[in-house]
Amino acid sequence: MVSVKRHEQKSQNVVSSKYHLSMIKNAATKADTLTALKLAKSTFNHNNKEKHDVEINAGAATALYKLLSITIHMNGAVNNVATACSALELVLGCSTESKLDTYEIIGERLLSLLVIVIQRCLQGMLKNNGSILVDAIRIIRYFSQLEEVKISIAKQRDVLPTLVDIIDKCERYDARVEAMHAIISLSFELKNAIYMCNCEGFLKLFTKISLDFEESPQMKQWVAVTFWNLGCEPVCREGLCSRVDVLDAIKHLMRFKNSKTKEYAISALRQLSLETSNRIRLVEHSDGLLFRQIVDIVTEERVADTIVLKALETLNNIIASETGGIACANSPLSENNPGLIVTLTSVVTDNNVPKLRMIALSILIKLCHNLKNQAMLKVGDTELVALVACLVTIAKTNRNEYRSNVFMALKTLSEEKSMRQPMAECPGLLDVVSWTFNSDSANRNDIIDAMIILSHLAEEEENRISLASNDIFLRVLANLLSSHDAILKQHAEDIVLCLALTPASQHLVARNKFLLSAILQSSKETDKMTTAFKTLSQFM
Repeated sequence: MVSVKRHEQKSQNVVSSKYHLSMIKNAATKADTLTALKLAKSTFNHNNKEKHDVEINAGAATALYKLLSITIHMNGAVNNVATACSALELVLGCSTESKLDTYEIIGERLLSLLVIVIQRCLQGMLKNNGSILVDAIRIIRYFSQLEEVKISIAKQRDVLPTLVDIIDKCERYDARVEAMHAIISLSFELKNAIYMCNCEGFLKLFTKISLDFEESPQMKQWVAVTFWNLGCEPVCREGLCSRVDVLDAIKHLMRFKNSKTKEYAISALRQLSLETSNRIRLVEHSDGLLFRQIVDIVTEERVADTIVLKALETLNNIIASETGGIACANSPLSENNPGLIVTLTSVVTDNNVPKLRMIALSILIKLCHNLKNQAMLKVGDTELVALVACLVTIAKTNRNEYRSNVFMALKTLSEEKSMRQPMAECPGLLDVVSWTFNSDSANRNDIIDAMIILSHLAEEEENRISLASNDIFLRVLANLLSSHDAILKQHAEDIVLCLALTPASQHLVARNKFLLSAILQSSKETDKMTTAFKTLSQFM
């Protein structure tokens, strides 16, 4: 019974639609045309998609397009233009399928016509209460939301420039909002980014909106979304990053309290940072201010983990062999700011999200591996000492997932001769390295890395008194002298020889009966331990 009623209703809709369309087609005078349009507008003024589909299938959109075209090209009455645009906007409240069918039949011609309508509105040639402009833009917005035709719309001549003109020149906020919605919809098609970046005035307008204190927060948020979408297209990344005004705009948007705006802005930077040629620009822009803002977001209060993740991923993309030193120099530890290294350490030691901790740790390790790079020469002693201290702090957390990476990083630092004294003097370093030898969870590679670190430190004469003053380290050394692992035993013997060469450390080693006994036992197997024991026994 219900299906019968629906069929009857559908039949009535078809008859009604055809009747109103025949009135439009057969209108002989301007008065007849206006009457037919008003009747059509009244008929189409509902929210029933199925009914609109019937109207579309009956040819409503095509008939209205033809009438609008004639009216525009014949400089017809403004009321006719307004009513035709309004009726078109109403009937396009149909289903997606019907919109696609309409676009396939008249879409490109209709958009060209709407561009003319909009330009005449902006030039004051079509004066009414503004409904013509809003309806025309809204129709473009409807089509821009159709995935299948987004590229076609963006490629069409004058559509993007007209949307830009509306946002830039129109005083009606609702019209600007409709235009912005159309642009955002088009920007979600990756291939459209090229057309937008090449559209005259497009980027200039969006940067202006970002920096305009009188512009609405909502418009700024939409600008951030668009920058993010544009950055998703690899071909556009270098060009976007080469523009100072674009980076200034994104930098400004990142300061917003609105979390969505902040997230879209940092998402845009993350996309730009994927292009390796952008690294230097991103770390140096505005004397490092942009980079410092990214670092600050990581520990900013009440910032969602998703935003912190994007900030860390951006830092991880930016920091490389050519930028590591600049990054540390542009975000240093100071009285008022923890800087890059301490910020990353706080994430590793204090954050509850494993993924965030591991990214922060990987960045710290990357900095260590880049230490020998020329760019790292810009890093001051304070930063390097802070880097060592941070790694020690991380090691003290005693998390197994960190140990191997931390010890590889410390080993890399110890290979740099200038780093050995700061490392030996770093509180807690000798303890955490020595604890590795008594840890059940430490693997052989960790233990060998720890031994290499200690060997490197012992090579420097100024470090030997620090090493010999650490009882934990001396006990470990004694145990390793009797190790069955040839590599570990070799390193232990080398360290003993180093300690036996310096008067200050000679006294301290000679007083440690446990180590001296191990040296004596080892002297029965190797000549160099015999020499070391003879030297040390003088101070017993």
